[in-house]
Amino acid sequence: MIRLAATLTAAVAVVAVMAAPAAAEEPVDPGSRMMLVLDSSGSMAEATPSGGTRIDAAKDALRQVIAGLPDDQEVGLRVYGAEVFSQNDPGACTDSQLIAQPETGNRDALTAALDDYEPYGETPIGYALQEAGKDLGTERPRTIVLVSDGEPTCAPDPCEVATQLAGDGVDVRIDVVGLDVDEVARDKLRCIADNGRGTYYDAKDADDLVRSLDTSTTRASRPFDLTGTPIQGTASPADAPTVTTGQYLDTVPLNDGLWYRIERTVPNSTIHVGVAHYSADLGNAGNWMSVDLYADPEAMYCGHSMTFPLGNLGYTAAMTWAGEPEDACNTADVIYVHVGEVQNIRKDLAGQPVEIAVYEEPPLADPSGRDLAAAPGEPAWTPLEAADPVTDVVPGTSISNAPVVSDGTYAFDINSGETQVVAIPLDWGQNVQAQLDGIVPEATSLGTGPTIQISGPVRQENEVDFYGSQPEDWSEQLWGTVRGGAAFRVGAQTLTVGYLNRLAPTADPRGASVPGLRYVQVSYFDAGDPMRYTLTLKTNGTAGEGAPEYAEVDGLTPPVADSALVNGDEQAADDPTGDPTSDPTSGDQNAEDQDNENQSLADGDGPPWLSIGLAVAGALALAGAAWLIRRNRAPSGSTS
Repeated sequence: MIRLAATLTAAVAVVAVMAAPAAAEEPVDPGSRMMLVLDSSGSMAEATPSGGTRIDAAKDALRQVIAGLPDDQEVGLRVYGAEVFSQNDPGACTDSQLIAQPETGNRDALTAALDDYEPYGETPIGYALQEAGKDLGTERPRTIVLVSDGEPTCAPDPCEVATQLAGDGVDVRIDVVGLDVDEVARDKLRCIADNGRGTYYDAKDADDLVRSLDTSTTRASRPFDLTGTPIQGTASPADAPTVTTGQYLDTVPLNDGLWYRIERTVPNSTIHVGVAHYSADLGNAGNWMSVDLYADPEAMYCGHSMTFPLGNLGYTAAMTWAGEPEDACNTADVIYVHVGEVQNIRKDLAGQPVEIAVYEEPPLADPSGRDLAAAPGEPAWTPLEAADPVTDVVPGTSISNAPVVSDGTYAFDINSGETQVVAIPLDWGQNVQAQLDGIVPEATSLGTGPTIQISGPVRQENEVDFYGSQPEDWSEQLWGTVRGGAAFRVGAQTLTVGYLNRLAPTADPRGASVPGLRYVQVSYFDAGDPMRYTLTLKTNGTAGEGAPEYAEVDGLTPPVADSALVNGDEQAADDPTGDPTSDPTSGDQNAEDQDNENQSLADGDGPPWLSIGLAVAGALALAGAAWLIRRNRAPSGSTS
């Protein structure tokens, strides 16, 4: 029984950690709620293979899970099959009791209540799920964690109930833990998880279950977050707030855009400014924003770039670097930044958050650049073979909370409308490949399929353009329709990092001009069932090859492979209103040495500002014209 209890603890913990953050320091979504639903039917009195009863194993697991939940996670408890003995007795099929409302501050009551329940009655899973849905309400992200050891013995059909609950809102997820179940029961419980946009976990596999359930519960409480120190840009450069290296959060205005100013630390440093924002659709049908840099807002233009989203996340960056050391863009004491929404097919970001990343790169030790290595050529795609996947990594929902991983294959599942992000270090002389492999859910047709994007540490574009030349074994991602049950493969690859990539006339090579964390983003636009997939990552090239020598400047840090470059804990911002800003929100965390048993989640000291749980409509609106516009768009000025 001890072994099974440990297994179940691991299982429920994964689900509980999916509904709660991986670390207590990381705030949960203030609207997220979780309901634990425990089987107390008569079959729970049966012995486990390792001794003891199933109900005791379940109680031990839930006690440990409840004790480990963060204080700000709302969680409740419901049981079923605890009071009416036989299906022939009145009320047997409505035998489910709410033990604790989903709220904070109820941990002692939850654990104490577990002692009062013993195996007794029938298995009215469908009714218990209906009631759990009512307990959680109809708004905000909601997770139900069902622990059961067998098949339902009462109507309604829990698979149908799961479908109804998931259909009431895309922020509903039902994860199921099967406790020592046979094949028939396993199929039924798996059906509940599949229809409830969740995941089924088998409690007989302790190690797998711990990792999988950790994944489930962490994801449930972490929405798509844009984070940073709150700041208010202005409508004109004259009274713009001053920002330094760091990460900031502003709100997109209705008109005119936002202005900021950066006081350069030393001549010939390079100022990088990037943005990240929500996009409701793909390509030309999505939301675009622009970044423009000026040495003089009236006359001296230094850099420009626009976002072109291929997922829920739009991102881009610009930089001030110019080839001549004496160019005003390299020497101006103050750089002015303008961030604004681009008038495209849609312009409806007003009131939405925008994340702004700022990094000041030290100048070269030799400003002439004579000793710089030539810009690396475009890397070729090499076939990737998926390995045995790591299953204990919880993907982030945005750049700000992405776990730092290493080369290897990772197993995930993704819901409709969701974006998942992992980060991987990248050094001078290196590029990284990312490949997604999955099976399209049955009865589902994909027009565009899951997409992969890879951005740089300051939100730079830095990918190889595979338009018209994608590898033969990739799915026909952009134009074809992939049928349910079919294999699906797509990938992305960064350009090789080299300082002189910034000489290139287009955005992507320039984005590969500094090392640092690369953020691999997977977005899923189909309005159907959750999709399981593996993500294989492979770093190519010799670390440190072509690295430049930087001048030593107090306060400026050269870029390195495992650096996020921006950190919300260290920045400062002038508040144009005179109000002091709130405590900084850290959006990034430097990568540390990792093995496949660990992950490093980004800090998140501030509130989550944006939950993207909505299925992205109109994915098929990405037509060929959108791609041609993208490829023909050549922004003037410098871009990161």
